[in-house]
Parts: sequence; C-alpha cells; structure tokens
Amino acid sequence: MAFCLVRLPAILLAASICALPSCAFFSGKPPLPKHASIEHVGQPVARTDFAAGVENAEVIYFPTNRTASAGRSEPAALLLEAVEQSGLPHAIAWDLIDAAQQPLLDELQVKPMVLRESVIAQIAIAGNGRTQEHSRSVLRSTSSRHLALALPAPLLVKMGGGHASTAEEEKHLPRGFILPSDDWEGYAERHPGMTHREMAESFRVQTVRRQFAAEKIVEYFRNQGGESKLLVFGREADLGTGHGVPYYVAQKARVRQLVLGSDAPVPARAKLLTGRSRSIRGGFEIVDRPPGAARD
Repeated sequence: MAFCLVRLPAILLAASICALPSCAFFSGKPPLPKHASIEHVGQPVARTDFAAGVENAEVIYFPTNRTASAGRSEPAALLLEAVEQSGLPHAIAWDLIDAAQQPLLDELQVKPMVLRESVIAQIAIAGNGRTQEHSRSVLRSTSSRHLALALPAPLLVKMGGGHASTAEEEKHLPRGFILPSDDWEGYAERHPGMTHREMAESFRVQTVRRQFAAEKIVEYFRNQGGESKLLVFGREADLGTGHGVPYYVAQKARVRQLVLGSDAPVPARAKLLTGRSRSIRGGFEIVDRPPGAARD
C-alpha cells in the first residue's frame, strides 16, 4: 500500500506509519481516472430527487448515522427504493459488517425470505441499536446482493493496538492507493492530544479502513461486467470527497459517485464545480472528472 505523507513531524512517526510492506512516499497529485465524478450534496427531500440522483450515479453513499427506522418515508428507505427501481443490477454495501462475514451475506442472498432470520441472527453489525435494527430490516426485506466493506474485526483490533500484521493478513490489505497530500496534516490538527506514535497508529487504521472499503467497491464494478448500481452505507466521516472512500474509489474506477446527506467537509480544491459539469434533474449535478484528475 502506498502512502503519501508530507512534512511529517518526526522520523519515528514516518517509520510507524510505514510499517506495511511496499510503503513509499510520494508527492504531487495521483493520476485519477478521466470521465469519472464525485458529487457531494445535501439530503434530497422527495422521491423524484432520489430517483434523479440514482439515475445519474453508479455509486451512491448514505451516512449510517442518518439511518433511522425502516419506515418507507425515511430517506434511507426512499433511496433504497430508487435503487431497486432503477432497472439495473444493484447491490448494497455495508461498512458496518466486516469482510469475514461475506459468506453469511452470500448465503442470505440465496435463502428464501422465510428462512433468512436464522442467517441474519449470525451477522455481527456495528453501530448503535437504531442503526443495527435498520440494517437488519434491510437485510431481511431485500433480495439484493450485499457486500461487507469493513476490515475483519481481529485485524482491525490488532492494527489499533499497534501490532504488526502477519504475512497472510498482509495479502488482504489494500494496495496501490495514494493519499491526498494534506491528509496527514488535517488528521493531526483534529487530534492534537495524541502522541506521535498514537497518532501514527490511529491514522494508519483510518487510512487502511477507507482504502479497504474502496477496494471492495472497485472489485464489485470490476467483476460486474456491465452497468450497475451500488448503494453504500458508510460512516459520515469517511465520505468526504477530498479524502474519504469516494476519493480512493476514484483512483481505480471510472464511476460516477454521489454522496448524499453528509456534512463531511469538502476541501475547496475538491469541489467539482468545473466548466465541464452538467445539470440533471432534482437539483443534483454530476461532473466529468474527480478531484485532481489529469487533463485530457
């Protein structure tokens, strides 16, 4: 996995972050794919708004902390309805469920509705009670394919404690991504009370989590072999277009991404109000290139 950190405050910090093999430092902007897009908008208010956004995007993100009940009038439910009515193959991805549980999600897809409860009971879901219940309701009521985006729990705990991962675990870690040049500085500013070592370990966990989720999303579209939709429920803090999961997805996949209902900050340089943008129905705007994309 490649990290791009500049102006690090200590040699110890750099060594701690670069514990992963093939870690290297880069400068400049990553070569992002052309004809992709990331758009960051507020929460739609009507079914037609959701439908318009889903129609013109391939990856649609919604913050897990904004999921409420499973009521049909709730924004998350309206979004899911719009995805299901798109007429295209689609899947639902969860950063609340770790990748070690993917076999259970695969089993769930082929189970008749009346037999799903026993499988759902075996799936560990992160988050508070409200979020867990919403997730179970979606798993229970949809026939969609489901994808687990979170790092396996044992590996996450090991990394959080600053322990080195095994050679077998390393095989499953994401590689080939490049950090935005100011990602470390922003993280350091938001965590002023940490020691350098604590900050390095915490930053490494956050980065690997986001890149792991991005890799799973990229794999979905790589294996799909045709036009499709992916609805992603993710942490609000991980959905910033200039540094989060969408940013990393854009490095490897030419897909149009739409982030809904999130207050995650967007760096000024990452706003996609370019001359090549085009308006679509419902007040959304999709643009033709992600932040930092190379020019034609």
